[in-house]
Amino acid sequence: MHWIRLFLVTIICFVTVEASTQSTIVFIPLDERFTTRSIVLNLARLIQNDFDILTPPMEIISHWKQPADTDRLFQWLHEQISTTCITSSSCALLISTEQLIYGGLINSRLSNTSFDELNLRLRTLVGFKQEFGVKLKIYLSSVIMRIPAYNEDFEEPDYWATYGRLIYLWSFYTDRYAVLHNPADEEQVKILEKQIPQDILQEFVWRRARNYNLTYTLLNDYTQAYFEHIWLTLDDNAEYGLNKAEERKLIQLINNPSLNISSKVNIYPGADEVSLAILSQIVVSNKQTAKPTFKVRYRNITTQNYIPNYEGAPLNESVLKQITAVGGHYIEDANESTSDILVLVNNWSTETQQEATGLQTCEDYSSLDVKTNQSVIVYADVRYSNGGDRCFSQWISNRTVLGAYAYAGWNTNGNTLGTCLSNGVLLKYYGNVSLKENRRFTMYRFIEDVQYQANLRQILSSYLINVSLDPSDKLNSDLKFYETFINKGFVPYADGITKEFQVTNVFYPWNRTFEIGFHLLDN
Repeated sequence: MHWIRLFLVTIICFVTVEASTQSTIVFIPLDERFTTRSIVLNLARLIQNDFDILTPPMEIISHWKQPADTDRLFQWLHEQISTTCITSSSCALLISTEQLIYGGLINSRLSNTSFDELNLRLRTLVGFKQEFGVKLKIYLSSVIMRIPAYNEDFEEPDYWATYGRLIYLWSFYTDRYAVLHNPADEEQVKILEKQIPQDILQEFVWRRARNYNLTYTLLNDYTQAYFEHIWLTLDDNAEYGLNKAEERKLIQLINNPSLNISSKVNIYPGADEVSLAILSQIVVSNKQTAKPTFKVRYRNITTQNYIPNYEGAPLNESVLKQITAVGGHYIEDANESTSDILVLVNNWSTETQQEATGLQTCEDYSSLDVKTNQSVIVYADVRYSNGGDRCFSQWISNRTVLGAYAYAGWNTNGNTLGTCLSNGVLLKYYGNVSLKENRRFTMYRFIEDVQYQANLRQILSSYLINVSLDPSDKLNSDLKFYETFINKGFVPYADGITKEFQVTNVFYPWNRTFEIGFHLLDN
């Protein structure tokens, strides 16, 4: 009998050790797009030796303006926690409140769901924490709802196609008057209110108030006791606007000493990339060591404090906030070799940030030459918005071995920073074992940010204007042709960098040119 007991103890100990070697992250994305869901799964390949990533099936999450099935989503989430996550060595939830609470990013801008119903869903999530206890770590992101400055309703309520620009201006002048008290701004508000139907303006203000109140409740009632960390991001914002007014009020709340949550909340410009920052923070927390240190070098020191397109804060301010958001610590030491991660920022030389869709020119990038081999190198390509700097990407390729660095250069400044900084953190911890997966992730960025956004997208747009019957936001008449055309542009570009991967399955997540999806398989 003694040997049987000894055998059972040995088996139990062995199983316990085996279970402790793998951590679990349950990931609920912002929406179903390649840029918000697949990008996280692709970066997570770097940490697959230590972490299992679980994400809900596509059929229960949102699809463009079709909301998620939130009841099934909560059911799925509870099942994953109880059957898999809670039994692993550590259990983290990486959750977008837009998806889980509102039913998707776009649905958060469209739905008429009451505040009470949304708060009930939030309380259900709190109930999971109460049920499973301290081992369950919950990390949440929430977007301060955007106010686009143009007439287009693809991602907005129908009335945005007619009144979007006017609503943006009304919001801008309303907030600027509240801050600066300039009578000219008040006059603009009165003029604009006569041009926008009252019921439309009331609906816009009601939905903003509902979303703001839910974020307030999340911070005020639940964050300290139930959540590890909160990321609040500002999507498509400017220097003034109702979204900036909400940000200021939320910052006051966050800094309220009686709540004691200031160390738990990040608030900064961004949106689509935020799940990458959370993934990075989870990894840093799991390591239980000192935060990775960052040093930053700008190509152009003159414009480092200029405000990028689609944002309301200076570039250098956003860089520091994004470093904190990914779990890092900024240091000002002049010796770059003392930092774990060196961020090389390719910022613009012009008065304002230009679009990658315009005529690109080459610059002198020598100020970004790497002078240390002690740090992980991160290239933050923010010279343009909506795409990478084609000359800069070539300059990088000519000087650095693929996979030995992190790179991003997509849509907004916040999108780019959150992506490459998160990549840099994971590269610091897993570079020795995941260089191939880092090469794969870097190729995703070069192909999407540089070859597609800054090159092929413009060629396709020209075709759509001059030949096709389709507008750029409704690729319906010949979708297979568009996918094949882009694939033919991807393959030689990718092969020119490395033949290690094969481009397959090119697709348009929302049947428009704005974003692209594809897979990189092993050759």
